[in-house]
Order: sequence, then C-alpha cells, then structure tokens
Amino acid sequence: MFMPSVLSYRLLNPEKEMLMSSAVVTEGITEEHLKEVYSDPYITKVGHDHRPAAPIHHPNVTYLSAWVGEVFAGAFLVIKQSAVELELHALLKRSALKYSRMLGIQCLSWAFSRQILRVTAYIIEGLTSAKNYCLKLGFKYEGCRRSACVKDGKILNVDILGMTREEWSAI
Repeated sequence: MFMPSVLSYRLLNPEKEMLMSSAVVTEGITEEHLKEVYSDPYITKVGHDHRPAAPIHHPNVTYLSAWVGEVFAGAFLVIKQSAVELELHALLKRSALKYSRMLGIQCLSWAFSRQILRVTAYIIEGLTSAKNYCLKLGFKYEGCRRSACVKDGKILNVDILGMTREEWSAI
C-alpha cells in the first residue's frame, strides 16, 4: 500500500494538529490517480473550450497528490511560469472539501520551499468557490484578464490572484 510522506506545513491553529496530520500532500502522482482526478465531474467543470480538463504532460508541470489518511483526495497542478513564479490549480475531490484548506496550506508550503517569489491562481469567472478558496488561503486579488476564456461558447473573464513569499511568511 502506498503511504505518502508528509511535507512540512504550518499550523494556523494548534487545535487542528490532529486533523492536519491526516491530510497530506506529496510530490508526484500515479497515472491511475491522474485519470481518477480528470474523470471526476466535480473537477472537470473547470475545463474550458480551448483547454479541456485533461492531464498536462509538460516539463514545467508537476502534480502533487492530496491524501486524507490513506484515501486519495485529489491533486494540485503546479505550472512553473518562470524562475520566480508557480501557477497553482487545486483539483480536489468533493469528498476532500473538509480538508481542502489544510491541503492547500501544504501545497503552498511545498511551493514556497522552492526558490520562487510568488504563486498565482487564475480563476475563471463564475467559479466563486474556487476564488473564495484561494482568498481563504491568503491569496490577494490582483486583477482581471477581460475576455480571456471561452467556456461553453460564452466569453468569460479570468481573475488573477497571487501570493508573494513575504505574504506567505506572514501567515
């Protein structure tokens, strides 16, 4: 049985230590789990007309596996945008929502353990829960890319949210 190793994380509240110890993020993902993520209707709703919800195989892409105990809970897609910036996407199953903030903190801990200055999340208009998730993790609203996406034939804006290393250090 695969047992993920625990990456370092920060406790926002000491009472959550036990709960957080059961939710972990590990680097890498199996093809089986990748297929599971991209076949989940809760996750595939983020696909859009010119980029369907499907695995991305590229040297700048890393997947982090999310686990709650021994149960696979989804993944985080990490895209290296430059030497100083990572783009993050949460691909967590609906069953992992209770642990999503803890898993997100661990993803951010992993990201900022690299030599980067910032992380960015691009949120398609209408995905309010995804935007709120990022804001609760500490991302700041940075702007809007107008008419940047087409989903189901409809032209949509894309919100830009970001977090700097300094902001992460203050959490």
